[in-house]
Formats: sequence, structure tokens, C-alpha cells
Amino acid sequence: MNRLSTIAGHVAPPAAAVSAAGSSYGFASGRGKNPDDVVICSSLRTAVTKANKGGFKDMMPEDLLKPLFEEIVQRTGVDPRLIGDISIGNVLQPGGGALSSRIAQLLAELPDTTPIATVNRQCSSGLQAIANIAGAIKAGYIDIGLAGGVETMTQHSMQDSLNPEKLSPSVFEHEAARNCLLPMGITSENVVTKYGITRQQQDQLAVASHAKAATAQKTGLFNDEIVPVMARVKDRSGEEKHVVIDKDDGIRAGTSIETL
Repeated sequence: MNRLSTIAGHVAPPAAAVSAAGSSYGFASGRGKNPDDVVICSSLRTAVTKANKGGFKDMMPEDLLKPLFEEIVQRTGVDPRLIGDISIGNVLQPGGGALSSRIAQLLAELPDTTPIATVNRQCSSGLQAIANIAGAIKAGYIDIGLAGGVETMTQHSMQDSLNPEKLSPSVFEHEAARNCLLPMGITSENVVTKYGITRQQQDQLAVASHAKAATAQKTGLFNDEIVPVMARVKDRSGEEKHVVIDKDDGIRAGTSIETL
């Protein structure tokens, strides 16, 4: 699978919209490069670690965003003063949403005159942030923007964020509204039932996915996109040490159908 093609397909508008607007989105549309193309100049991430026991379990979202902001500026060489807007996807939002993103921006010494917004569109929050910045550039509101996403399901878990006592009683009297409270696990089971996906098929996909990820990690294919982060890690005794986290820790090399 070509990762660039897949990602471009996510952020490009439908062909009909492109035609109606009379413009091209270059790579995504297959029509070649154009002066008005919106381009992604750099794409970086931290390692992805396990909730509650992974390398970032004692880190806050702003701790993860800050080094990314710094590295983006370093690698692209862009003048931070030229960044017209920042959009960050975040579902489990502490401090009223924009707090972590704004704090990370200031910790990274990005200008406080640059506006920032936090987007919550559930699993598509980071993608929506990218689309928002791309749309703003395309519309001519800004020339350069910064977009991304952050989540820590250790510090801000999904269970903690959902309190039925703080919802209107009418929610539980309306089936469609009540279904908004369905957890992802139940939603997954519904999808499996609807499309007839067997446990065997899911396990086969999982084994193949872990094998590919393990190979990519072993051969260094992720190295350029992962920004090393100096993390605070507490052991079971509560003692804190500092460790550089630069590898995904959820990859299960050598897993099999039997072990799953």
C-alpha cells in the first residue's frame, strides 16, 4: 500500500468538488503539480506507546506536542512568525480543549501571536485539523499552517470523560441520541456483525499488521518520522527516571494466530 496515496486520498476533496471549483489538488487528483497546490512540507510524530504502562504513561499531552513543534520548525526551516494558524486534534481534552495545545505552542517558543484551535471529531480529529489548515490555505486565509493531533489515554481516559450524571435525561429517552454513548468495543462488534467479519479474518489481519510493523521498525523505516522524546518514567516504587522514547512499544514481533 502506498502510504502517500492513501493519506492524500483522505485530505483531498471529491472529484466533483475539484471540478466545480476549477482547481487541482495535484498529487491527490493525478493531474500534476499546480501553483495553487496545498502541500505537506513535513510529517512527524512521536512514538506510539501503550496506555497505563507504556513509555509515555507519565507524560502530559503538552509534553508530547512541544518537541514535535520544535522539530517541525527545525527541519523545515520555516520562520515561525509566518505560521498563520495552528490546529490540533484532541478528543480527551483537558482544560477546556485548547489548553494543552496552546501551552505546547508557547513551550516550543512559537509566537504567541499565532492563533491555535483544538478540534474534536472523535477518531478523525487529527485528520480534521489537517483538513482545516489545508482549507484555510486554499481559501487564501493563511499561507502556512501547522496541524496535528495528540492524545494520552493514560492521563485522560475515555471512561473518565463520560459521566452519565452530567447528561440530559432526554438522552436516554431517544435511541439515536443514546447510541452516542456506545463504547468503541460495542461499535466494533456491530461492524463485525454487519459485514460478516470472522474472528479468524481479524486475527489474520492482526498477525500480518504486526509482522509488517515489526519489519519496518527493525529496518529503520520509522526512524525519520519519529521524533525522540525525553520522557519521565516512574517505576512501581514511584522512582522517576528519564528515558529517550523513540520506538513504538505496542508492536508484537513474532505474534501468531495461536498466541492471539
